[in-house]
Amino acid sequence: MVLDLDLFRKDKGFDPDKVRENQKKRFKDVNLVDTVIEKDKIWRQLRHKADNLNKFKNVCSKEIGEKMKKKEAVDGDDSVSKDVLENLENLSPNNLKSLTVAQIKNVRSFIDDAIRTNDKNLVLTELERNRALKEIGNILHESVPISNDEEENKVERTCGDCTQRKKYSHVDLIHMIDGIDGERGTSVSGGRGYFLIGPAVFLQHALIQLALRQLQVKGYKPLYTPFFMRKDVMQEVAQLSQFDEELYKVTGKGSERNDDKEIEEKYLIATSEQPIAAFHRNEWIPENILPIKYAGLSTCFRQEVGSHGRDTRGIFRVHQFEKVEQFCLTSPYDDKSWQMMEEMISNAEEFYKTLEIPYRIVNIVSGALNNAASKKLDLEAWFPGSNAFRELVSCSNCLDYQARRLLVR
Repeated sequence: MVLDLDLFRKDKGFDPDKVRENQKKRFKDVNLVDTVIEKDKIWRQLRHKADNLNKFKNVCSKEIGEKMKKKEAVDGDDSVSKDVLENLENLSPNNLKSLTVAQIKNVRSFIDDAIRTNDKNLVLTELERNRALKEIGNILHESVPISNDEEENKVERTCGDCTQRKKYSHVDLIHMIDGIDGERGTSVSGGRGYFLIGPAVFLQHALIQLALRQLQVKGYKPLYTPFFMRKDVMQEVAQLSQFDEELYKVTGKGSERNDDKEIEEKYLIATSEQPIAAFHRNEWIPENILPIKYAGLSTCFRQEVGSHGRDTRGIFRVHQFEKVEQFCLTSPYDDKSWQMMEEMISNAEEFYKTLEIPYRIVNIVSGALNNAASKKLDLEAWFPGSNAFRELVSCSNCLDYQARRLLVR
């Protein structure tokens, strides 16, 4: 997940100061922008040097062939002047005319060494540049509230009766129908584990069916995703911080062969967004089939590191849960992605209106956005027994930030 490198290049007509300002608005490290610019400049110089060295290596081979056709001596003194060897990438074909075959072969050998050294530096510089690039956030939409305090999230609209009623909470209600056993769940799976029981199982499946059917009639294709992702693929869709704070790592054999001793790292998905984002990786998508709309269904797994003591009552901040996800690919032109974002949040609102659950739509402040999101709207449902709104839906527009890393074009 990365920004377009051209945004950091003045010679391409872009203004890197806009990226710096964007980092400031996200309350993130501005020095990362300078690191990308510096490493990218070196990388481009090394790439230019690589092109010149490879070009002149071919010239050497061609000149050797021409001299051998003329029956010039192959053996002899291969020593070459220091000036020639210190300016390999600036040599021209004329510099070779006065050299013997043995000398040109010696020059070509030095070029091979220079290419190997340059390639190592090129790879290292690219890794350093991309490491910084991955930590720079997407360009914020102009409507995002600029703040590092989530208390300043902007309420866009509220729907339904958001009156406090203390009689029954969500925790009371699920216990009243004997729908959960948290004590046995914790005993079996550890903290925040639970068993859904009887009517709660049917209720969960009914809600999933309702969500999938409402989306299907709007042109969304249901997609049931894998629970595991390879490490290299997960790195393309998740931020570095998620690996430590959110994702569960599992290890196992790389194949079913008995003689295969290789251990493969995989990660449990935190959301079906992750495997769906990778569904079209390394693919070219014809513009005439856009938009592509998926209704993803999956079990999600999250460590919830740092949430100790928060939302401990009921099925909140648990390590395993089911979720239906909207995921859409659109044209990058004519604000199509922003139109789709409005459709997606409207779909979520329709679902909660169907269930007659009051809610509000909240525009999340810049400092609380993940790197991929240009803008995020949360749907927070009203919990009258708790006298509080709680986030149940997040809807983000990531522009081309995910597609660029995944090579979806």
